[in-house]
Amino acid sequence: MRSWKQIWSQKSVRNLSNISLQDLILANGYDTGVGSYNVKNWRFMVADFCSKTALQPDCKILEIGCGSGAFLYALNEIFKVECYGVDYSESLIQVAKAAIPNGEFKTQPANQPSDFNTSFDLIFSNGVFFYFPDHDYVKEVILNWTKHISSGGKFALMDLPDEKLEDTYHRERMKAYRDPSKYDDDYKGLRHLFFNKESIIQYLESIGMENVQLFPHVVTSYGNARFRFNIICTKP
Repeated sequence: MRSWKQIWSQKSVRNLSNISLQDLILANGYDTGVGSYNVKNWRFMVADFCSKTALQPDCKILEIGCGSGAFLYALNEIFKVECYGVDYSESLIQVAKAAIPNGEFKTQPANQPSDFNTSFDLIFSNGVFFYFPDHDYVKEVILNWTKHISSGGKFALMDLPDEKLEDTYHRERMKAYRDPSKYDDDYKGLRHLFFNKESIIQYLESIGMENVQLFPHVVTSYGNARFRFNIICTKP
């Protein structure tokens, strides 16, 4: 039976010397027909995120589960920022390093303590936390990384599956899958973690984060937009 780590450890791009944003998006798993993005919508999503987080040039930004670096790559097209990322897939970290040569990327699990010698203006994760094993691990990761946010900096989690919609989640995803007849077999043993909005807000507030807010997916055509939510907060 496959694991998520095995799947992500096999992801890459064909040519590390000639990488496009489309290559990076596909390498990050948006290639199944379920919740896919094209380049135009991806850039629109990233631009909206920049607006919501009030990013400025030269900010230090770290992505938890950065994968190929698709998000940071598009973000860096808008603002020249200092890019950092961690991911447990060595093959995807190599892609991120090739795509963003001025960035700093490390192969490590999300709950490993940071050895970056800096603090960050923004730490975020997009479409990753539902791959984590359980909610204790989620809390460990959040607590670990929020310690490294500068005062006034932001922490954001995007694309969290809403537990209140779990009953219809897989049924609707199966319909949109590239081959619906293979959905059950392809996802056998590959569970997604679901999140309670109120619980995650309470946890963020309990560790001292402020101004915790939910925000919707700006790309409404994104297949998972109905089932997932985004959250942002500030380090006092």
